[in-house]
Formats: sequence, structure tokens, C-alpha cells
Amino acid sequence: MHDAHDCDVLVVGAGPSGLTAALALAQQGVRVRIVDRGSGPVEEARAAIVHARTLELLDRLGVAEQAVARGLPIAEVAIHERGRPAGRMPLAGAGTAAWSRFPYALALEQFETERLLVDALAEHGVTVDWDTAVDGLDDSGRGVRARTRRAGAACEVTARWLIGADGASSTVRHLLGLDFGGRTYQQSGMLADVTLDVDLGVRGMRLNLTRGGFVGILPLASGRCRLFGVVPPWIHHGDEPAAVSHEAYAPLEPEVLRRWFADFFRVDAELREVVWASMFRFHSRIASRFDSGSCFLIGDAAHIHNPAGGQGLNLGIGDAVNLAWKLAEVTHGRAPAWLVETYDAERRPVARTVLKRTDLGFRAETGNSAVAVWMRTHLVTRVIGAVSRLAPVRRLFFHIFSQLWITYRGSRAVAGGPRVAGRLRPGDRAPHAPLGGAGGEGQGGGRSVLDLTHGAGYHVLCFPGVSGAAAGVGEVAEALDDRYPGLVTVHEVPPREAAARRAYQVRGARWVVVRPDGHVAVVVDLPDADPVGRLTAHLDRVLVPASQRDPDAG
Repeated sequence: MHDAHDCDVLVVGAGPSGLTAALALAQQGVRVRIVDRGSGPVEEARAAIVHARTLELLDRLGVAEQAVARGLPIAEVAIHERGRPAGRMPLAGAGTAAWSRFPYALALEQFETERLLVDALAEHGVTVDWDTAVDGLDDSGRGVRARTRRAGAACEVTARWLIGADGASSTVRHLLGLDFGGRTYQQSGMLADVTLDVDLGVRGMRLNLTRGGFVGILPLASGRCRLFGVVPPWIHHGDEPAAVSHEAYAPLEPEVLRRWFADFFRVDAELREVVWASMFRFHSRIASRFDSGSCFLIGDAAHIHNPAGGQGLNLGIGDAVNLAWKLAEVTHGRAPAWLVETYDAERRPVARTVLKRTDLGFRAETGNSAVAVWMRTHLVTRVIGAVSRLAPVRRLFFHIFSQLWITYRGSRAVAGGPRVAGRLRPGDRAPHAPLGGAGGEGQGGGRSVLDLTHGAGYHVLCFPGVSGAAAGVGEVAEALDDRYPGLVTVHEVPPREAAARRAYQVRGARWVVVRPDGHVAVVVDLPDADPVGRLTAHLDRVLVPASQRDPDAG
């Protein structure tokens, strides 16, 4: 039985992060409402790169296939220095390096991402309340009362939880009084969606290092191209420099963009149409906390950084998925209240790491000291050309940008584990592993071990010894179902699935518990005298056994 709140969760902001959170909650039967001060989904491409880990998360929500159908897979970054080829770095993994069903980046306009999420939400009876702003909050500790305003009319909405997904200038963050520390760079950036007079024939992104910064071209599925880069303080126009506004989000005149394109991009093409163009400022900031009482921040409301590597949208969707399943479990009385506290503990370190990496890359690309300019001019071509041919460097490049590196090791929401370098540990992302017998990669029609673990709740993968089925698998499944009915599903992965065993680093026999967000919660190597005891030792901490559950919860 629900309490008197108007909804379980109020989501403020209907960008990709807020829509993802609302969809994940709605799919788990949580009463969710989502509001946004805008009049509808964005119409510009804006954030246009979706990385492998994000596609995996969208796959768990059932929308990855639509995303791939609307987007354009991007395999690599072709790096140039003042127009001269310097090297190529992959945005796609090969072989077993990634163990991902989506081993590539996807060029996907933000309006496409938002529309497919809005459509998926509608299938669950949830529509966005557009033109609705939140201008006040009152957190009682047992719920939140939000003051909203639409067309001048004030209203109140009560919710058990509130998620602020309302962007970098977040009203929710301001109302909560949370600090947003960091810095704003002196350099300005530009984004533009254009059509070119020739097809560049690229399967990837083109990056050109120039004096004072960098510029790039990203092909889009629509046939348009995204132009991006650091804007210099001047542009050649004949013998006279033409001033460029560095005001944040100032409009960028098409003629100025055309001159800049001709001067800095170094490609044999001309702009045919400028669909949209804007200036913006580069920031690197992170909220002092991602939670406050019954309220949470996700996406740009929690952290912003320079767009190097296209990490922002992906980081926000990761926030949304991490938080949503925890709120669903607690809302339904299936998990202890402390579980939601692990959202901040797990996601802030990830955001800090991304900010550090993008800051480092941005300074290397845009530094204007004599040393930085000399290194870019004289060393970058040789260094990038050499290292881009090394397989370990290529794997590392893909691994970092794809966000497949994200782990929650040490979190209260996962079990402990031995610190063995290179070994799968609790907190790590559960790897994709193709199914199909005999063990060759790519067999099984694209099915994966992770296909087994889609849906609500925890999943237990049993990898029996090569001599045959693990004794007691049925008994373990029955015991777990009795203790956590409907919350834990046991799957046996036969010994013939060699690729799956390699992905999960199974040498003899092993139990692996996977959380609802696709991260490993427990690893138990067999044989074990008491597998049920080992598994429930952790599950009893993060789940409420049926015998202790409040029948009115959820």
C-alpha cells in the first residue's frame, strides 16, 4: 500500500539523464512523475556520442536496439596535426578485449536519444509534464514537497524521493544549497551541426590539432556532420582578424563559422548549410554531494566537464541507472534504506575520475605555453603515429573512452574480494560473453550471458566444473527463491560455454552474483561446503528476506 505522496519519485529535468531515471523506475513499477521547464525534447544534436557502456545500460532498459538503428557506429578517431595525419585511435574494441555486446561508440543526436526515451516512457503510461518549473523544495525527512509553476499557476507535488536532473544551472542543486566547486576555462568552445558539399567517407571522428586548440568533425546518421572545437580569440578574414564572441552560449554567425572552418579544419570541403551553431564555455565542476536527505542529483546537475571524449551524456545515464534500481528496491521494501546512500559513494568517485582525465586531455590539447605548442607541433605526429599502432595502447584507448572501466569495488553494496590484479572482483562490470556452445566468439546469434541477467532483481550465474553439472544447483536456486521470492534468479552456464568461462575468468567452478545494474555483487569459487551461506551472507545485507518484509511496502 502506497503512502499519501502524489508519487514515489519526482524527476526534475527531462534530458537524457532524467528520462533514463524515469524509465528505469517506471519499468520497476515505481510511481514516477517527470517535469521539465522546457516545452519539449531538444531539437539540436547537442551531446552526440553514446559509448559502449551506455549502450549496455540502455540495453537493460530495452531501448539499445532502437538507439543503434537511429545512430551511426563510430569505429575510430583519425588524429591530425595542422591537417597532417598523425595516427588513428579506436572507439571500437576487437576480439575479447572489451567483452561488450556493443564494442563501438555510436553517433546519435541528443534529440534522437530523448525521443526514444520519451516514447519508451509513454509505453509505461508516463508522460513528461513540459513547461513546468520547480521553484521550491521542502524535505521533511519522510518525503519531499516541491513547489511547481506552470503557465504562471503554482502547484505542489509530494514525493518520497526527488531526483534533480535539471542541468548545469540546476535549480534543485541551488535549492538544496550544495556547492558546485571547480573552475571555468578561459577558452570558449563551439558546437555546430552542418552539411558539407562532399562526403568525407569517414567511419569515425576526425580530430585536428591546431594552434591554440583542436577542432573535429563527427559524421551523423542524418547525413549531417557535427563540428566541435576550441574557439581561438580571432579568425583570419583577409588581412584583418575578425573578433569572435566568447560569451557563454552566444550565437555563432554562419559566416564566422565558415571562415573558421576554412582556416582551421584543413579538409577539402566547404560548408553547404549551417543547421545550428552555438558558442559555450568549458567548465569542470562537481557537486559537494550527489544526495541530500530525500533528494539526489544526476547528470550535469551533479557534474560538468569539458567535452573531451564525449563523456558527459554517458556519465549522466550511468548515474541514472545506478540510482534508479536502488530507489526501486527501497521503495518496494525489498532492500534496506541505506542502499540509496551508496549512490553518492559509488558515483562521485567515477565523476571525479572522469573530470581529472578530461581536464588532463583538455590541457594537453589547448595549452598555449611555448612548451605545449612546441610539443604539439614537433612531437605529436611522431608519438601518436607510433603508439597508435600498439595493440595494448589501442585497447587502453577504447577501454577508457567506452567507460567499461567503471567499477564500484569497495562499495558497501558489493561483497569484499581478494585484491588480485587483473581478476574479476565484486563491483566490476559484468562482462558480455557470447553463448553458443563449443566456445567460439561470435557464435550463438548474438546471445550473451548478460541476456540471462536482464530484468528485475539479482541474478546468480553458476559456472559448474568441467566434469559436469554442479551438484546442488537446483537446491541453491530453491533455497534462494524461498528466502527472496521473485528477487533472485539462478542460471546455470554449461561447461561447453568456453567464451563465457573466459570472460568470467572461471578456471574450475564459480558462482557470480550480478546486481540489477549489471555489476558484479559477489564472486564465490567452488567447491564450497556452504554455497547458500556464502551467497546469502551478502544478499541478506542488500535484500530484505521475505520473512522480514513489510507486506504493505511497495
